[in-house]
Amino acid sequence: MNWNTRYSEAASRVADADAVVGILKLAEQPGIISLAGGLPDPRVFQMEETQDAMARVLRDHGPEALNYSPNPGITELREYLAGRMARMERVACSPEEILVCSGGLEGIRHCFNALTNPGDPVLFEDPTYMVALQVCRELAGVPIGVCSDDAGLNPDALDETAGRLAREGRRARVLYVGPSFQNPTGRTWTLKRRREVLEVAERHDLAVVEDHAYGELRYEGEWLPPLKSLAPERVILVHTFSKIFGPGLRLGWVVADRDLIKRLGLLKLGTDQCSGALAQRLALAYGTSGGLDAQVDRAQDLYRKKRDAMIDALADFPCRSPWLQPDGGFFLWSEVDCDSEKLLLLAIERHGVAFVAGNCFFADPTSAVARGSLRLSYSYVAEDLIPEAVHRLGQALRECLSS
Repeated sequence: MNWNTRYSEAASRVADADAVVGILKLAEQPGIISLAGGLPDPRVFQMEETQDAMARVLRDHGPEALNYSPNPGITELREYLAGRMARMERVACSPEEILVCSGGLEGIRHCFNALTNPGDPVLFEDPTYMVALQVCRELAGVPIGVCSDDAGLNPDALDETAGRLAREGRRARVLYVGPSFQNPTGRTWTLKRRREVLEVAERHDLAVVEDHAYGELRYEGEWLPPLKSLAPERVILVHTFSKIFGPGLRLGWVVADRDLIKRLGLLKLGTDQCSGALAQRLALAYGTSGGLDAQVDRAQDLYRKKRDAMIDALADFPCRSPWLQPDGGFFLWSEVDCDSEKLLLLAIERHGVAFVAGNCFFADPTSAVARGSLRLSYSYVAEDLIPEAVHRLGQALRECLSS
């Protein structure tokens, strides 16, 4: 049977992502030092504490943990998350305003699905999280990039883009952003920029989906309020355990108006019905025992050292623009004077190092800026391999520039 003739429009719309998957598979070859994936360093995992938490779950809640959970998530976990959001992020919410999801990405998907129709424009900062773009396209949305700078999303550009779309009869209703240690750039919006963007969102009646995946991983600088705490009625916050506990949990949560949370839960019925009760019980036991806070502290120390090592190694790297030095998160971002996809293949095949070419992070991947950008991740690579990885990448870039 020729399956290529049977694919739906949704399956066809995600075909471009196959190139990204293929390149990342190359990075798994023996001898390759990978600066590609944004994976947590396994050394942040507290295995003894996690084992103790799981033992308590199976001892005290075994039958419930192996059964279905309520659609919005286990009540005790949502109560814990509401308290943690108030303590860590100064976001006031009730358990009824939280939906537990199978990873943060599921929450993003349900937000797009609930708030947009096929053909609707969806606004993204350029560049942005590549899988959020893929989800938008899969749901037949039209991603529209809005330029950004070192302070964050450009509010004037957002105002102009939203106004132009409205005049064209294609009014945007959703803006997706990552204001804190963004994937892929690592940048963090200033407080002034956060308020300016929210003013524009209010003017154009945009629902703001705030991706807070890296928000707790701050290594220096002052804490900044999430958008959700500045405009609670307009902002939907999506968070995840993937970066602060472990992605193997496949657990995240959405904080939003309770009516919207109920609607997102109805959409969740059509995907996985409910998030896994065992993972929820483990997250609850681990968090209430203090394990999660301790792991975040441990992660901050480890990733700070890795970030500093990579910045030091990149001091003489021949890039077109300075590396954006992040105050937290997993990533560094810059532009080079050659096609970054060509550079990636050369780096893997001849120099044994991998990264992610920047074009997949843009709404328009064919633009000159997109094709000359690259993202490096320092989170997973061993710290003592970072200088060698950057040296190899520099060799590849010089070879690419001279060809």
